[in-house]
Amino acid sequence: METEEIVFEVRQWAISKVREYNGKGVERIYDSCAIMAEFDEWFDPKEDLEVVTLDEITQQQYDDFVEHSDGIERA
Repeated sequence: METEEIVFEVRQWAISKVREYNGKGVERIYDSCAIMAEFDEWFDPKEDLEVVTLDEITQQQYDDFVEHSDGIERA
């Protein structure tokens, strides 16, 4: 899947969860609010969303980075 497709799928998932939780009444209101807060800018973007993705690297690429940096491993 391309990044744009993934973003669209996640957006649709979040919208469907909010609708689902709203249909369950008060018992899921906090879950619904949490999803709405997390995905607020995805629901009705005022500007283009900036999507940042990270490419997976191999263990060798990571080891080379650590070897050629200051030797401090970073997460």
